Amino acid sequence: MDECVRARQSDVSASSSLSAHARAMRGALATPRATRGARRDAATVGRRGRATRARATTRGDATTTTTTTTTTTRRRALVALVALANARRANAGPATRPFVVDAVKNERWVAVDATFEVPATWANRPGQRARVDKYVLYTDTYGPNYRYTTTVPKLLGDGEAKIDQLALVVVSREGLESVGDLGTIEKIDPARAFGVEGFEGLAASEVAKASVREDAGKQTYYQWELFDGQHRFLMSACVSGGGLYCWVAQIDGARFDADAETYRAVLDSVNIPLVEESRNDMSSRIYETR
Repeated sequence: MDECVRARQSDVSASSSLSAHARAMRGALATPRATRGARRDAATVGRRGRATRARATTRGDATTTTTTTTTTTRRRALVALVALANARRANAGPATRPFVVDAVKNERWVAVDATFEVPATWANRPGQRARVDKYVLYTDTYGPNYRYTTTVPKLLGDGEAKIDQLALVVVSREGLESVGDLGTIEKIDPARAFGVEGFEGLAASEVAKASVREDAGKQTYYQWELFDGQHRFLMSACVSGGGLYCWVAQIDGARFDADAETYRAVLDSVNIPLVEESRNDMSSRIYETR
């Protein structure tokens, strides 16, 4: 009986040992699977991290590319604006300034200033002033009838003379309303018709070009270019307020040829306002301030 009990106990112990051994084996087998799962999870996390980093890098590259593109676009726009501003300045031409020849007052004609435009870099020598000379044409019951010549000092620019000689001549011509009343421009000898004196070579010069111009104030001008083989003479004549005006300039021929458009622009800028002749009698015109 005791032997049977011991045999059963031995079988139970063996069975328990076998069960414990089986559980240990299952645990050993389960551990690698868990480890492999953990490794798979770790790998997944690693791949996701790398993917996240890759996406972040891609976004960073895109941001850098966008910033570079924006900067380049702005730079190109700025360059285009600068080029446009330079083109507009070039098309506008050089800056000019007005030059005024003061009116002769208390004479037989209505006094008006004469103006013309010259490049801003042209100027007289400091301290120089215009000189006014008068010449008696004849004397009548109202006294001497003068021809006035206002001589402007030569104009300099860039260290050289741009206009060697410049003058405005005015004489009384009652009853004239326009320079056209003198006749057509082809019939006028500009070197002798207006009493211009003191310009060497003018009397022997020939007309190279003649034109008629009307300004915004309805003033009509006869204009000429004359040449004596060495000098170019520019002349502009008109009538205003009972006076006959002639603006004349002398330029070195080679210098004129080198910048003809500038000189022609100066000629075209001559402005002597058109006003009516005074209705006062001649004594009032001469001896009373109007």
